[in-house]
Parts: sequence; C-alpha cells; structure tokens
Amino acid sequence: MSFLNRATRYGLLRAAARVGIGAASVLPRGMGLALFGTMGALAYCVPHPDRRRTLRHLKLIFGNTWDDATIRRTAHRVYRELGKNMFDAFRLPLLTRGQFDAVVTHDSLDAVTAAYNKGRGGVVITAHTGCFEMLLHFFPRHGFKSFAVGRKLHDEGLDRIIRQTRSGGDIVYMDRSEPARNILRLLREGRLFGALVDQDTAVEGVFADFLGRPAFTPSGPIKIAMRMHLPLFVATTARQRGDRHHVFITGPLDLQQSGNFERDLIHNISTINRLIGATVIRYPEQWVWMHNRWRQQPSAGHLKLMAEAA
Repeated sequence: MSFLNRATRYGLLRAAARVGIGAASVLPRGMGLALFGTMGALAYCVPHPDRRRTLRHLKLIFGNTWDDATIRRTAHRVYRELGKNMFDAFRLPLLTRGQFDAVVTHDSLDAVTAAYNKGRGGVVITAHTGCFEMLLHFFPRHGFKSFAVGRKLHDEGLDRIIRQTRSGGDIVYMDRSEPARNILRLLREGRLFGALVDQDTAVEGVFADFLGRPAFTPSGPIKIAMRMHLPLFVATTARQRGDRHHVFITGPLDLQQSGNFERDLIHNISTINRLIGATVIRYPEQWVWMHNRWRQQPSAGHLKLMAEAA
C-alpha cells in the first residue's frame, strides 16, 4: 500500500485490524483463514509498487532457477499467506493452551528451558516468516516470560490495536524510544528478549550476507547478547499442511568472541541471517518479499568488513 498517502494507508490498516479482531472472535478458524486468504489473494491482483517489489525480489533470488510463471505463482501465494497469517495473528492468542498446542507445534524447547532457568535472561532472534506475531505469545505460553521492542506508529488508533495484540500474560511490549536501561532491567529479571532482524529499518546495524546478497541488518539485540554473554536463539515459524504452524528453534548459538568486536558481530549476524534464510528458502511463500530488504547498498569498506568476518 506504499502507493497511498500515509493517512489513507493507516486508515485502511486500522480498519483491517479491527475487522481481523472482530472476525477472529466470532468466525470458526477454517472460515476465517479462507476469508482472509482470499482477501490477500485479491490484494495481489491490484497493481501496486509492493506487488512489483515482491516479484522483483523473488526474481532476484530465484531468477536463475525459476521461470516467470513460478515467480508469479509464488508472489500470489505470498499475499494469500499474509492474509491467512493476519487472521491467525488475531485468532491464536484467543485460544486455550490446549487449542493453541493443537495448532502450533515446535522443535524441542529443552535448550531454551535450560538457559532460561539460569535466570540471566536471553535473546530470541526471529523474522517475518509465517505467523511471526504468534511467537510473542508462543514463548510465554510455554512458561518463558518475554518482552519485545517495537516502533510507535504514527496513527494512535492503529498503534493501540497493535499493542493490544502484542500484550498478554508474562509479555512486556516496549516502545523503541524508551531508554536502553529498560531493556537491561527486563533481561536482568530473567526475561527473553524477542527481536526481528530481517528488515532494513532505521536502527543501528551492519551489513551481512542475507540470501546471498549484502543486507543491512539490525544489530542491537545481538550486541546485547555478546556484551552480556547471554544465550541467543534463532526461532522462525512457518505454516504447515492442515494450517498448523511449526516453530523452528536453533541454539543457543556459539557466538564468536575473538576480541575483534566489529568483525565478530558481522560474523554472528551472518550466522543468524543464514538460519533465517534457510526458512525463507524452504517456505518462500511465507516471507515478506514486498519489504525493500536490499534498499541500502554497502560501501567498499563494508564489503571489506564482511569479507574479513566470513
């Protein structure tokens, strides 16, 4: 919807969020998924810059192995999946623990439990794959107090709706403008810090390989893990057959700490990007290809740092 002005765009998003919340509370899940999947597929049919960007990025990564028909078909599925995952983002937090577990399966949580029980906190890196909003509720439902940091939206109504969906028992949702000491305090309480790092946003970051190309990647959460010697996990999710979700969990990662912090940071982020990229390649229809992931281009100096960190 980048072709619309900000007020119109936020108005449409606010209306869609309200419809989603209302539908999630009254519609059977199967009906809701079908409805929102169809809405997403119809949105793809409207020519707009986001669709063109989706097609361009799919071709950038898969152009050597996919024909144009496959790229167009996958792009169409991307929008259908976005619609379905939007519904589930509102629906899943309303489910009981038993209902939630019947829909969301996961890799072993033993390593997360062992790290969490030490009481020092930890970092969980994730990405915009599948129903990623669900992850903020997934970890607390399995006994892990958590928190996340997000940007306050310009539209107060939409911001209020989003904060409601990202709230719940044992979840703290912070604004990005809050002082860093609040993050440190929550970590010292033993909470898990969930962070998305697969988009080029206006935060501190470094260039690291993502899907075979240099991409500006947020670095703050990884810096915290390295400096505080916290356990760091990578968790991604993707929809499976039967409209079940699976959460893939890797870690704690063996973060490189050679003494050259900048080089180690790039190396560690490259490892994280590789794990996220594996989910994207396996489930290409479940990532946000319309985001301008490779917007910033690295300088010669950045490329040199990437080569040294490899």
